Amino acid sequence: MISSLTSKFKYFDRRALFISAHKAAVYHWNKGKISSSYLFDVNEEGREHFKRYLAQTANSPVYIMVDVFEEEYRRETVPHVMGSDRKTLLERKTDRLFRDTQYIYNETQGREEQGRRDDNILLTAITNPGVIKPWIEMMNEHKTPVAGIYSLPLLVSSLLKSRPEPSNHILLVSLQSISGLRQTFIQNGELRISRLVQMPRFGTTPYAPYISEEVEKIQRYLNSLRLIPPDESLEICFLMAGDLKEEIAEGHEDSELIKYHVLEINELATEVGLETNVTSPFSDQLFVSHLLKKTPANQYGADSERRYFSMRRMKYSMLVMSMIFVLAGVLWSGYNLFSGLSFKQQSIAADLRQKFYSARYNMARERLPETPVEPMDLQQGVELSNSMKSYKTTPIDTVKAISRGLNQFPRVKLKSVSWVSTIDPNVELGGELQLEANKSKIGFSQVSYTDTGYRFYHVALIDGYLDPFQGDYRRAIETINELAVRMGEQKSVHDVAIISLPLDVSSSTSLTGDAQSTAKLANFSIRIVIGVGDEA
Repeated sequence: MISSLTSKFKYFDRRALFISAHKAAVYHWNKGKISSSYLFDVNEEGREHFKRYLAQTANSPVYIMVDVFEEEYRRETVPHVMGSDRKTLLERKTDRLFRDTQYIYNETQGREEQGRRDDNILLTAITNPGVIKPWIEMMNEHKTPVAGIYSLPLLVSSLLKSRPEPSNHILLVSLQSISGLRQTFIQNGELRISRLVQMPRFGTTPYAPYISEEVEKIQRYLNSLRLIPPDESLEICFLMAGDLKEEIAEGHEDSELIKYHVLEINELATEVGLETNVTSPFSDQLFVSHLLKKTPANQYGADSERRYFSMRRMKYSMLVMSMIFVLAGVLWSGYNLFSGLSFKQQSIAADLRQKFYSARYNMARERLPETPVEPMDLQQGVELSNSMKSYKTTPIDTVKAISRGLNQFPRVKLKSVSWVSTIDPNVELGGELQLEANKSKIGFSQVSYTDTGYRFYHVALIDGYLDPFQGDYRRAIETINELAVRMGEQKSVHDVAIISLPLDVSSSTSLTGDAQSTAKLANFSIRIVIGVGDEA
């Protein structure tokens, strides 16, 4: 085996493992072109060399390209369905056609033009998994990231799609150094048939007659299938280089239905944007370069075989996200630093302005005549006066509320009304006496003055009596209680409390009387609180 590499491959470096029935070759991709290659035999000795190669080289991703005899191609027509129905339908098709392999791939090649417009599906499979599995197992042992497994004939069709002027019916003939002669028929840009023929060792026999003979065989096969309309021609393209290209060109002449083209490998590479320098007739480097540059979606590889590639991609995605977050943090920190410096400069400028205006104020103040009161005290006095004006009020609202209540009770007579405007709703008026027994009466309460929504309160103490009064205290107390309820129902009234009743009914007082005595006046006291909002 060639000596191991000494350089470390970067993230964007990658390599291809080209597998055939008898050989396997590794190609390294660096800076947009093939940089080195290694060859291994498909035997025990070759596998040991491959293990040593994996251990001694950087763990860059591997794209596996397969060119073997055990690859089948089937073109089927299936109903045009989507989602899980399509998946189930394709699984049944592949289980019926390819039973003993996991390497199965399908792609849609258009739809039927008539009828139900069913889908045309190309089903391909590598029917002998043994040509791939030993290499996969060795790479899994070394945790080598496998990006995917690809078919060389499918890469041929994608390569020709990149040409400036693709044809409708092309038979591409190419030589691969480790697999043989590959003949791929491509119709309207889609793979239809591909055939691999083992070739003698290069240099032991003339290749041109051998290739011509094999091309005639597949040409007869295509004619039997009637895939090409009678009025259209088949273009046979030989992908060659070196002396063999000249021999092929001399041995074939165009006819009405067949056109021959000899494509120089390096020229085709230039047409599709690749960089190769091939002097031999083999196209290995062209297809490998196309695979490693385009890195198409995986075809045959299972998720379990690609797990290290998925982990690697996740690792670098997390690194990229971390770098983005770090960069965002640095930018945000820089923005905050710049903002902080800007605010600091504004603070310094504001401080200088304050000192300037303070000095100017003191200079102007020194020129003013002396006053017995300081300007700040005058300001506070003015603000206090304005505040007092906002609380200026009259007892009109209270009188209206009392009048509306008394209008419903003609027996109630007033003796006096005490009134005050205050910010304390529990202020005492006229030595009012809040008896313990009266706390059970309607409207009696201890008024809260927090979070009520009022700026201040009007508090009034009403002293009155019932006239006429015939000594029926029960009826008198009911009338006074009802009066308190009616006053409390008014919108402007915040609280009503009964202070005294004609008869002391508290549990602490003994009730006495004289059947011959005359009835006294039914005197009572009611306290009413009216809340005042923002309006003056």
